[in-house]
Amino acid sequence: MPVSARLGWHDLPSATRDAVERELGSAVRRSLWQTPEFDGGVSARLELERGHRWVFLKAIPAGSPRAGGYRTEAAIARRLPTEAPTPKLLSFVDGEWLVLVFADFDGTRPNLRPGSPDLSAVLATFGALGRTLTPCPLPDVPDALDDLGPLLRGWHELAKERPDDLDEWAVRNLDRLVQLETSWHPWSAGDTLLHNDIQPEYLVRTGPGRVLVTNWRYPARGAGWLDLVALVPYLLDAGHEPADVDRLLRRRPVLTGVPVWAVTAFGVALAGHAERACRLPEPPATTGVRAAQRRLAGAMREWLAYRTHWQ
Repeated sequence: MPVSARLGWHDLPSATRDAVERELGSAVRRSLWQTPEFDGGVSARLELERGHRWVFLKAIPAGSPRAGGYRTEAAIARRLPTEAPTPKLLSFVDGEWLVLVFADFDGTRPNLRPGSPDLSAVLATFGALGRTLTPCPLPDVPDALDDLGPLLRGWHELAKERPDDLDEWAVRNLDRLVQLETSWHPWSAGDTLLHNDIQPEYLVRTGPGRVLVTNWRYPARGAGWLDLVALVPYLLDAGHEPADVDRLLRRRPVLTGVPVWAVTAFGVALAGHAERACRLPEPPATTGVRAAQRRLAGAMREWLAYRTHWQ
């Protein structure tokens, strides 16, 4: 099947469609195209003949480099507590195409800009994640430090061979950034199931005050505050000033007892990852990822300069 940016339900192989309908116990009455997650993928809302109910489907070819992530997402989604603010998996088909079907959660990406009414719903959702996913319901996920520790060493790597285009503030403070980059490690332990890959594309506003967290492909066990602070780059990118972000964080119960410097250190680690990753080739089946990381790295440098008072 040729790759197209506009593939829909009827473009899936007939055997795949038949398998989905068997899993759901109903024929599909009609489909509504949705923007796919990745090039060559399919996303659609489906109305079923039986009961005229709607479901949400997403699919990628089994040969896609993203296939492993889809299998992980299916394995995790079927085991998440029903009360967690996450989509409910109805079926998973693993064949020529990998297909995940969820209870319908038609919605939009929440608006994270300053003054948006969606902000309180998003922050409340992070609170709900902590309440419903503590203690960690999945005993076989990795510890957050084991997963993130080796990944979030961007400043260490940049210091080995400093890029000519590295920001002047980062150049002046590179030694301190390297030193602080791992200082959050002692505060990473916890018994909360973390999403571990927070980004706005994975937040869906399904109604007033209701936001779901989707795409559970890299879960880990750790301290609940890590997921919340991982949202900081996107709040800055949405237009929040560093001081406003800090005010939002101070009101979150999950940060009670966490030292300010530990939060800053995790921010340093996130910034270093973005700073290094934005210089790498574009990942397969994506567009604009590196440009977005470059923008996030710049926003995080401003936040870190504000928090550390480093010149």
